[in-house]
Amino acid sequence: MKRFFVMLVASAALLCSCSPDNSPAKMQELGRGYAFARPNIKVSTTEAVASGYWDVPAGVTGDHLIVVDTQMQVAKYYIGGRQVGQSAVSSGKAGHGTPSGTFPVMEKDADHKSSTYGSVVDSAGNTLIADYTAGQPMPAGGIYKGAPMINAMKLTNTGIWMHEGIVTSAPESHGCIRLPKKMAKIFFDNTPVGTPVIIK
Repeated sequence: MKRFFVMLVASAALLCSCSPDNSPAKMQELGRGYAFARPNIKVSTTEAVASGYWDVPAGVTGDHLIVVDTQMQVAKYYIGGRQVGQSAVSSGKAGHGTPSGTFPVMEKDADHKSSTYGSVVDSAGNTLIADYTAGQPMPAGGIYKGAPMINAMKLTNTGIWMHEGIVTSAPESHGCIRLPKKMAKIFFDNTPVGTPVIIK
């Protein structure tokens, strides 16, 4: 009887050691990389993010519309009510939120320079301040150099633009909507001034 009891205890221990680990920590680890665990995804700013797609079927016409979802960090492009494109984006980070609402594209500038954010260089082009914000003290002999905003589309008079920039899986900008290089060019080339951009 004693021998049977020892065997039973050993079998139970073996069964427990083989059972799946359903602890919260293990489940979180298994969930990394899937949609339901999205807040845990960290993407280096040097990594490429899937830029999106553009596909306008023959004969599709109508009003243009861009819808930016700051929760999902994605911009969807519509022509005549039909989605024809989509791009990953990075909107405003904490303290520099992107405003919500509907904004018409006020103007376009393929080679825009920021009037607020950039760097300070000397007369020889050497960088004195790499990350400069307008209003900060300017060193003697310093020259402001605005950050490039390629293929930029102005949305507000408060400095919010949609333009090419570093895009990750999270908000990264000072309020602007950044798109990857390829998609910024496509959106810029296909968007007439006056096109509404809905930001939510």
